[in-house]
Amino acid sequence: MTLLVIAALQLLQLHWQVETAGLASVAVLLLFLATVATSLGLRERVLLGMCAAATIVAVTITANPWPLLLKGGTQASFLTAFLVLLALLRDGASTSRSVGELGRYLTSRPPGKRYIAIHAGSQLLGMFLNFGALTLLGPLIQRGARTGTEDNSALAQWRERRQLSALARGFSWTICWSPATVSMAITLSVVTDARLWMVCLCGLLSANVGSFLIGWRLDRNSGAQARMELTQTRIGITATPANLPFPRRAANRLLLVCLALFGTSVVVSQINGVRVIAALMLVSPFVMFAWVLMQRCAPNPSVSSLRVRLHSIVLRSVPAGTPEAVTLAAAGFLGVVVAGLTDPDLLAASMPILRDSNPLIYVLAMAAIPIASNFALPSIMTVTFLGSLLSSLPEGRLHPDLIACALLWGWGLNLTASPFGGVPLILGRITGIPSRVLSWHWNGWFSILLFIWCSAALVGLSHLLD
Repeated sequence: MTLLVIAALQLLQLHWQVETAGLASVAVLLLFLATVATSLGLRERVLLGMCAAATIVAVTITANPWPLLLKGGTQASFLTAFLVLLALLRDGASTSRSVGELGRYLTSRPPGKRYIAIHAGSQLLGMFLNFGALTLLGPLIQRGARTGTEDNSALAQWRERRQLSALARGFSWTICWSPATVSMAITLSVVTDARLWMVCLCGLLSANVGSFLIGWRLDRNSGAQARMELTQTRIGITATPANLPFPRRAANRLLLVCLALFGTSVVVSQINGVRVIAALMLVSPFVMFAWVLMQRCAPNPSVSSLRVRLHSIVLRSVPAGTPEAVTLAAAGFLGVVVAGLTDPDLLAASMPILRDSNPLIYVLAMAAIPIASNFALPSIMTVTFLGSLLSSLPEGRLHPDLIACALLWGWGLNLTASPFGGVPLILGRITGIPSRVLSWHWNGWFSILLFIWCSAALVGLSHLLD
């Protein structure tokens, strides 16, 4: 319940400018952290320890640390609220027959169409399920790859590799264009002058197109390599997955949910005069409730079953997200406070590249995120720090839209380039495949080629927008 209270207080502050509600959300978050601290895992405890250290440093070296600490606390409570509210969509999707039907359809495509289907489908489901899309599609892919190939382990391994790679690549780049992702919310909350529609448009037409084209080409190469290897060993490719018909009704129902979510968010954004991300936070619980209501009312209406389901969401599903909420809150606080303790003018003086609007700044910012992640530094913290720092440089030095794009694209690269990225870690836990295999071995070339593509796109966009 405490997490829902934080979310409600943040909505009051965001939509109705109740400043006391914003302060109260920070206080409730501190109470929540004190309550759950003893039950947290090692990662969350380390992050909270780093937050305590950053707080001590801020109090020690600054004359008036409270505005900075309050800014960090506000960022932490905002991210907590965003995670809680948007995660409610996962509860609607997790029991949706439409989502299940689409998942089975994606994994049943013939080889020539499978990459396209999984890449696009993982992005669509990723908008609602977030990382839950991996937990839904990962087992379906693994089971489908092994069906009919019990006596042909080499063929099963190749299918598994190609389909799981398509899932990782497609899902990872949802964050560069979807306004419903945590990554987009974090980035735009620290790069405050960035325009959501421009960042999403650039991400969709530049980075996302590049991820599809490069990934599809590499999948074709993997297919040719698999055929050559299997032919040489005289195994051959004999088993084919079932080719299910396209679930049109399921797709239409999911499209209706998409239109309700984003269409209503745009309307609320215009009426309340808030950013679309804040509107998404307000709309998501209502869309989830309507989604669950439709599932429970057809074909057998039951008020009691709906009550049980909502009770389960409030008392089980929301608290289950505590580790992720603590991670987001701590990393957001750290990024803001550490950036606030850094003197941007001194940093610019010591780094000549920061003295003017050099497009290489965007490329370096993008590269820093996957590099830091390979050393086990949380991407959330890196993005928050870099976003706060680069945004604090003198006005006109850097374009806010490009800062946001660079950070989001670097975050997307991290999800396939680092064994500590969220995608390899989650898929590794689900499938039993080591995260270093999923990242370095299967997607190493993909990440390198996409980094080159995104670097060229950032330089090109800098000449158009600056």
